[in-house]
Amino acid sequence: MRRTVPVWAVVPLAASLAAAQEADLRFVDATPGSGIDYRNVCGAPPKEKGWLCEGMGAGAAWLDFDLDGKLDLYVVNGSRFDRPTGQGEPSRLYKGDGAGRFVDVTDKAGVANRNWGFGVAVGDYDNDGDPDLYVTNLGPNVLFRNRGDGTFENVTQKAGVGDGDRWSSSAAFFDMENDGDLDLYVANYMVDGPPSVPRGGSPEARSRNCAYRGIQVFCGPLGQVPLQDAMYRNNGDGTFSDVTKGSGMWLATPRYGLGVVTADYDGDGDQDVYVANDSVANSLWENDGHGTFKDVGLTKGVAFNADGRAQAGMGTDIGDYDGDGWLDIVVTNFSQDLNTVYRNVGGKFFVDESQLVGMSVTYMVLSWGVAFHDFEHDGDEDLFIANGHVYPQVDGHGIGTTFRQANHLFRNDGKRFVEVGASAGPSLAVERSFRGAAFGDYDDDGDVDVFVTALDDAPLLLRNDSRKGDRHWLEVRLVGTKSNRDGVGARVKVAAAGVTRMRERKGGGSYLSGHDPRLHFGLGPLGRVERIEVRWPSGLVDTIGDAHVDRVITIREGQTR
Repeated sequence: MRRTVPVWAVVPLAASLAAAQEADLRFVDATPGSGIDYRNVCGAPPKEKGWLCEGMGAGAAWLDFDLDGKLDLYVVNGSRFDRPTGQGEPSRLYKGDGAGRFVDVTDKAGVANRNWGFGVAVGDYDNDGDPDLYVTNLGPNVLFRNRGDGTFENVTQKAGVGDGDRWSSSAAFFDMENDGDLDLYVANYMVDGPPSVPRGGSPEARSRNCAYRGIQVFCGPLGQVPLQDAMYRNNGDGTFSDVTKGSGMWLATPRYGLGVVTADYDGDGDQDVYVANDSVANSLWENDGHGTFKDVGLTKGVAFNADGRAQAGMGTDIGDYDGDGWLDIVVTNFSQDLNTVYRNVGGKFFVDESQLVGMSVTYMVLSWGVAFHDFEHDGDEDLFIANGHVYPQVDGHGIGTTFRQANHLFRNDGKRFVEVGASAGPSLAVERSFRGAAFGDYDDDGDVDVFVTALDDAPLLLRNDSRKGDRHWLEVRLVGTKSNRDGVGARVKVAAAGVTRMRERKGGGSYLSGHDPRLHFGLGPLGRVERIEVRWPSGLVDTIGDAHVDRVITIREGQTR
């Protein structure tokens, strides 16, 4: 693969400095007046005498379910153990108007999912042109097929993707063998809840030493029973086959899966799968191009941190933060540990550069949802991280961390990430126990906004109001024809004034959440795009020249001009 040139090596220094002075990263809490009245339920607060599943929260996803060109929002909700199965809090589907207002259409659409929900993945698995929803639960998962008329039907049993009676966390739609339809990876966590695991503070919990920094807390995950992840191949007829064993993804000792993202890390034209696991080695499933995988996490340097130590992986994302044309990985971890940034070295291996790139400030927080995005249109990818502890008991013990925490916003200055939350507005100072983070341009103004859920609390809709100066942008919507319709796995390069930027249409990412299907490019002061190249999963390459900036462009596979 041809190596692209880092942005900071091409743009004249004076122009870069001038653009930086004109930009101002700022987010505003747009939840009031938005119509979003969701509040998370995940077990019974307080958590002192609970189970681990009561501390994990839920995710959300951006999608255009009715194909009106405006982003809608699906927010997963949970339940409590004192409620009958199927009588949990309803998940919510909000129809967006493209200007910041949302209307609850859950009942009409038929997507309440009153199970104990955790995560959501969005994908057009049947290639009929509209997005479908897969919701992960404590117990059987649910696949909602979009009928195309504003309603969904539960096709879980027919499709064969209920995933048994397990506790599933994150999931990702992607095309494992590049045959033109979306397959499904489901990360599973552990056996939890009565009667399987001792309750926090109980004599059995104390006997198992379920403690954190000397404080009695709920148990897990180490010492508990981990669950096998699942890989489902799309049969192309509305059904899936469980190919976990046949694909090579079966583990003799399962891991505690929480975050998953798919992307072509080695540039060979197929989608690989990275899984953030809690307290054990992370997994990098390398695809041989035919839908067979092997775990190369250890040999590629992304199973453990630079000290050779397993971390408590929560969320994950992949993106080219250093502009060298290779996709790097970020993993969020538990408190009293760094969030980890792995730099991709030519598709051959990764190097843990967490301290070098500025992750030291994350040491005392506990982090979850995460993504690389260019929030300020300067051409390089910044970083947003959602934070919040699982143990309310940490408050008042003087151990340097708290239950409610503020989120982190990192500006990419071309060499490292600089935390700028304190100067990005009051919304970045809000402290809750945050969890899932979903990223998308919900108000169609050309920049990436963030929706963040919080444990047993109201969410934050963070509108990106950053001052961009003379900086431009481009958003690319992909429509596959021979490839899967969503274009998952497609790699897009945008060239302008000698600078090439690359994004890939990923599957999954963050924590329990799904994202705007459009690819966002910040262009800095460059007001003209000379060339767009799309490498589709089918192998077809489309090239488009002279695209206008500051707009959304739709590229259909086979559209070269």
